[in-house]
Amino acid sequence: MRTRPGLFAAICCAAVAAAASTAGATGPGSGAAVIRDDGGTCLTSDGTSSWLFSCRIQIVIQPGGAITQYVTGSVNTADSDPLPARAATDITTADTGMACLVLNNVVITTVVSGVVTPSGQVMLTCRS
Repeated sequence: MRTRPGLFAAICCAAVAAAASTAGATGPGSGAAVIRDDGGTCLTSDGTSSWLFSCRIQIVIQPGGAITQYVTGSVNTADSDPLPARAATDITTADTGMACLVLNNVVITTVVSGVVTPSGQVMLTCRS
């Protein structure tokens, strides 16, 4: 399966934003709001391969308005390219600043780091 990394925002996070809910938790001593999503499917790519994965999202909103988003999950190997032989960490090089969270066609956060492991684990960090 070959898809453009830009689809990550369309498949994952546009739908995720609508489903996210405030969990009422706060970061340690920071007053940051934490928002968790109940699940879904996301897509990520390293420029050579693409992986669909079950995603769990955690969004932390700092008191000053900065947003950090953590996206984790497991690759669905039936619908994805083969898993990498070693960890793929160049998630942002295929499309620098790849959109992560999009609300009403406005990019809220972009991918700043990511990894897909040979065992199929996906971890992305996005920031505003």
